[in-house]
Amino acid sequence: MKNALVITEKQSVFLKENRQDPITGDEFCLGDKVVFCASCKSAFLADSWEYMNGKHCGQVGTLRKFPVVSKLKLSKPIILDFRKADSGNRIFAYLIDIGIAIILGVLLYIILDSLGLHYNYRNVFPFFATSLYMLFRDIFGVKSSFGKRIMGLYFINTETHKIAHPFKLIFRNVFYWLCLSALIAFISFLEAITDTGVVGGILGFVLLIANITHVIIVLANQNHIFDRILRIELVEKK
Repeated sequence: MKNALVITEKQSVFLKENRQDPITGDEFCLGDKVVFCASCKSAFLADSWEYMNGKHCGQVGTLRKFPVVSKLKLSKPIILDFRKADSGNRIFAYLIDIGIAIILGVLLYIILDSLGLHYNYRNVFPFFATSLYMLFRDIFGVKSSFGKRIMGLYFINTETHKIAHPFKLIFRNVFYWLCLSALIAFISFLEAITDTGVVGGILGFVLLIANITHVIIVLANQNHIFDRILRIELVEKK
C-alpha cells in the first residue's frame, strides 16, 4: 500500500496522543501500519484505509511521513516600563514651565529696558516670548517641556507605545491655541458690533471658566481632548 507508515518507537509523541482509528475505534500501537489523510491529517489503520477504498475528505492523497506536531509558542508578555502620569507631577511640571516662561519674560524685559527701547516694545516682546515658549514648550525641551523632563514625564504614541513624534506635539499646542484665539477673536467681534460690551463680557467670562476647567481636568490626570485625537498620552517611568 502506498504511504503506509509503520509505528516505531520514534513515534512516541504520536502514541502519547492516544489516538484511535476512526473506523474500528482501536488505539494505535507499536508495529501498526497507519495511513494519514493528506487533507485533514487523520490517521487510519491500513486495513481501514483499504476499507474506505483509499479515499477521505474527497481525495486520495496520503502523507509520506508522520505529521509534525506543532508546538505552541507563547509570546513573551509585554511589559511596559511606564505608567500614566501622576496628577501631582503634572501640576508641578506645569508650574515649572510657567516659572520658566515668567523668568524668560523678565530677563527679556530687563535686556530691552537696558537698551532703551520704547516701553511698548519692552512689554510686547516679553509677552510674545513667554507665549511662544508655552506654545512650543514640548519642543524646546526635546520631545517634552523642561518642566515635564524635570518631573520625568514624556509623551508616547498610544498605539506603538513609543515616544510621540515631535510634529504631533507641535500640532497639539498650536491647534489648541488657534482654537482659543479664534474664540477670543469671535468674542471681540461681538463686543465691537454690540457696543455695550455685555455680550462680549459674558462670553469672555464663560470662555475663561471653560479654559480653567479644561486645565484642571488635564492636570487631574485626564487626557487632553487633542491628545485623544492625536493618540498620544503623557506618561512617566515606573
